[in-house]
Amino acid sequence: MDVRRKKFSLFAFLLIVGGLTTTYGQDVLVRSGFLEDSIIIGDRARIYLAAEYPSKLNILFPDSTHNFAPFEFVRRVYFPTKTTGGRSYDSVVYYLTTFEVAPVQALSLPVFQLNPGDSTTYYSPPDSILLTELVKNLPDTLKAENLPLRVSTAYEDVSYLLNYPVVSIIIAALLVIVIVVWIVFGKKIRKHFRLKRMHRVHQKFLETYSSQLENVRNAFSVITAESTLSQWKKYMEQLEARPYTKWTTRETIQLEKNESLGKNLKEIDRAIYGHDTRIVESLEHLMTFADERFSKKVEEVKNG
Repeated sequence: MDVRRKKFSLFAFLLIVGGLTTTYGQDVLVRSGFLEDSIIIGDRARIYLAAEYPSKLNILFPDSTHNFAPFEFVRRVYFPTKTTGGRSYDSVVYYLTTFEVAPVQALSLPVFQLNPGDSTTYYSPPDSILLTELVKNLPDTLKAENLPLRVSTAYEDVSYLLNYPVVSIIIAALLVIVIVVWIVFGKKIRKHFRLKRMHRVHQKFLETYSSQLENVRNAFSVITAESTLSQWKKYMEQLEARPYTKWTTRETIQLEKNESLGKNLKEIDRAIYGHDTRIVESLEHLMTFADERFSKKVEEVKNG
């Protein structure tokens, strides 16, 4: 397994240094390319993304919440940052999968330069990969004379006929009862089940988030920290029907207008991309924020 990893690291590094495609902007050089020529539906494809830039710049790579369409994110592998002569080199290999049927599928990946108050995005030129078809020329129909039909003249016992008029009356009566109950108690019933589901989902979120938070507390890693933040975004998106997973930290702060939330999100970003282990308190504040929003949502449903 160690030999395989060394070979893969060397192979990826050579591709990154060689580069299949390149884009420039303000001394920022971005390269990307697929490591396979073709894949089949549901299989995994690897694509590298590399950036060369002045060491004074703060460059970020896409995380698991990025939209990789027409592909879906599976996982990623980071390579250590290398700095030579005032320039830094970062690279990562993304493992993606696809369920699209287009014969040629292309992808362009960005890197983000953090500036005071905003960010600049640099995209690599798109690279494409071929989809291998496993089934070709599937017939739409089959001629009747080719169907495997068999003729039989033997007697077939027929079961007793159902009394459809009686059954129809029973079904109609039940439908009337259900409609009356729904008209009278429908709103309360819907509210009850919605609250029950909200409590179940919230409890599951607290358990999962607390477990991930404990992992961060015991052994900090970028992957664990990002996974915990992603879990919070997904829950908030489901709770409030707002696209938290698609918002950047800056957009979240602008739309939420919550000073405490903004401060914690910024600290988490600095911790993740700066490999700073002082992140637990900020993640705990996010859980408190989610708990408060859940309580507010419960009251809205009860009084709605």
